Amino acid sequence: HQFSPTYLQQQFAQWGLKYGDIIYATIFQKPVIILNSAQSAQDLLDQKSSIYSDRPYTILYDQILGWVADIVFMEYGERWKKHRKWAQSAYNDKATLKTYRPIRTREVYALLSNLLDTPDDFGIHIKRYVAALILDTTYGHSISTADDEYVRMADEALAVSTEAGTPGATIIDIFPILRYIQPWVPGASFMRHVHKARPLVEAAADIPYLNVKKSLADGTAKPPLVLSLLKDAIMTGRMTKEHEDDIKGLAAVLYGGGTDTTSSILLTFIMAMTLFPYALQKAQEELDLVVGRHRLPDLEDRDSLPYLDSLIKEVYRWNCSILLAIPHRVMEDDEYRGYHIPKGSMVIPKIWYLFMMRDPSVFADPERFWPERFLEMSPNEAQQKNPINFIFGFGRRICPGRHFADENIWLAIACTASLFNMKKPRDIHGREIAPDAAFSSGFVSHPKQFECEIKPRSEDAVKLLLGYINSSL
Repeated sequence: HQFSPTYLQQQFAQWGLKYGDIIYATIFQKPVIILNSAQSAQDLLDQKSSIYSDRPYTILYDQILGWVADIVFMEYGERWKKHRKWAQSAYNDKATLKTYRPIRTREVYALLSNLLDTPDDFGIHIKRYVAALILDTTYGHSISTADDEYVRMADEALAVSTEAGTPGATIIDIFPILRYIQPWVPGASFMRHVHKARPLVEAAADIPYLNVKKSLADGTAKPPLVLSLLKDAIMTGRMTKEHEDDIKGLAAVLYGGGTDTTSSILLTFIMAMTLFPYALQKAQEELDLVVGRHRLPDLEDRDSLPYLDSLIKEVYRWNCSILLAIPHRVMEDDEYRGYHIPKGSMVIPKIWYLFMMRDPSVFADPERFWPERFLEMSPNEAQQKNPINFIFGFGRRICPGRHFADENIWLAIACTASLFNMKKPRDIHGREIAPDAAFSSGFVSHPKQFECEIKPRSEDAVKLLLGYINSSL
């Protein structure tokens, strides 16, 4: 079989309907297992995580592009465990997450202020909000615009890496001997591309790290993740080149791993509210009743806002930003439901079909944006079908920053819904322009470009926001 070059997730779903929820395929004699059901993904990747936590080795990313210390694609082992421990302590520890609240509050105010001033640029404002949170908590670097130098460097590195192909499945990964072809050889355009890409990848990791190191020496450093790891390495005498590469690598990957997905989810929220205004109205009614119009919502209000929480779950579901989970690699032969899964197989859970879901046996009327579906479920069913259990990955490879990202998303959505209305724009004749509910194909799925009219709910909403902004200055 041939893998469709576009909308690969739909190809897998079609295979699932034809061949079942576990599909065995081969790519250039390499075994690939595609999981098309929640049960099979959880049984293997969660329950058997001790043998399903490896990644396919990627020559292109590790040896050529320079993503040497990348926790996302790193093979399972002691080095990966070290990275995981660092990331968990910074982005999954409840006490540490609380220390980020002043940063998050500041950046939410900036997002709301930008939406008030230039609402048509909502995509740029969302990107700046997400980037600011990650760069400040990682490097202690504050940004005011989306074209900040750190953002530009990171985006360039991510763009050239994405263009190089899917990790573990590029032509160099399949035919490793091609790594020795010189860029000047006719027909070796892919090698010319990757050799131009490496300096961009190295700059994105090196420059922010070296700036933190310099600020440590100057005594001007803020206390983000990189600084704490640097201090610990110096105090314990572990500052080897590999250890330094690990710190640089983890910090660089955190930006790439968090900005695209979180931005996609927030853009999906705005698209959904534009297309389905009734859901925004119901969320606003709940916010007015529980929080009132005299203050902005905060994370302590979350448990008291069940409709808003269901709306956010539906945003996660309606456009699952990660279409295909990053492939796992099984570390030893396994048997499952009568199937033999050979050691070294690439295992791919099909998130888009499982949980967004085009599978009507999981979610009735799956194309419909309908937050009420979660409110009508029993508590047990709602927990089992909560998209947050799946969109951040599985087993030991689950995203260590999932709670940080979820809190950032919740607060941005809650505050935006509290202050702003989002409507379809109108043409010169006064007719509504409904955006297409269309999403890009790729590793991260984004809403395709659309327009939305964003306006404050009232003059009181503007005064409330300005009061918050002035009090934070």
